[in-house]
Amino acid sequence: MSDATERLNHLIELAAHDAPENRRMLAVELCDLLLDWPARYPEHMREPFEVLLEKTVRSVDEYTRRALATKCGERAEAPINVLNEFYFDAPAEIRDAIVLRNALADGVSPVPIDMANTDETSLIVAARGQRQDELLGALVRVFGVEQATAFGILDDHSGRSLAIACKGAHFSHATFSALALLMDAGGGIKELRERLAQFDAVPLMGAERLLDFWRSRQQLAA
Repeated sequence: MSDATERLNHLIELAAHDAPENRRMLAVELCDLLLDWPARYPEHMREPFEVLLEKTVRSVDEYTRRALATKCGERAEAPINVLNEFYFDAPAEIRDAIVLRNALADGVSPVPIDMANTDETSLIVAARGQRQDELLGALVRVFGVEQATAFGILDDHSGRSLAIACKGAHFSHATFSALALLMDAGGGIKELRERLAQFDAVPLMGAERLLDFWRSRQQLAA
C-alpha cells in the first residue's frame, strides 16, 4: 500500500469519529496537505483528499472556516472547488480572487440555466415585499441553490454575491439593478453606486462557474 493511500485511510478513519475537534483537526490537516502536496505522492491521489476536505469543511465551526478560507485564498495551489466552498467565509479581496480563479480555470464550461424555467419577476416581487423568509425562498427556488447559499447572497451587502448569481443565471442588468436597490441594506450614495457597479465588474465565466458550483451543492443535498 502506498504512503498516500495509507494517509488517506488514516484521515478517513479520523473522519469516522464524528466530533467537533476531530472535524476541525481533519480539515486543517487536509488543507495543509493539499497546499503542500508531497512530491512523492501521485498526482492522481489529490482528488480523494480534495473531496474529503470539501465534505469536512461543511461541518466545522465558523472560525475554522474563515481561517482556512484566508489560508487557501492566498495560495495558488488551493483546489478551485475548495475555494468555492469557502467563498462566503472569505474576506472581500479573496472572494474577488475566487471569482477570477473560476473565470480563468481550464475545463468544460458549466451547463447554462434553462431560462424558460427561471422567473426573474417572482424574485423582484419577493424583494419588493421586504420579507426575508419569502426572499430567501425565492432565491433558493430561482437560482436552484441551498438555503445557506441564498442567505450568503442576501447577507452580502456589497452586492457581489447577488451580481454573481444574477450574471451567472444570465439575468438582465435591469433585473440585477432592481434587486440591488430593493435589497439595499442602507448606506450613502457612494455605497449604492458601488453596489450597482458589481454586475459589470463580475466576469461572466467566473459567475457561471461559481453559480454552477452553488447549484451542484443543492443537487447533491437533494
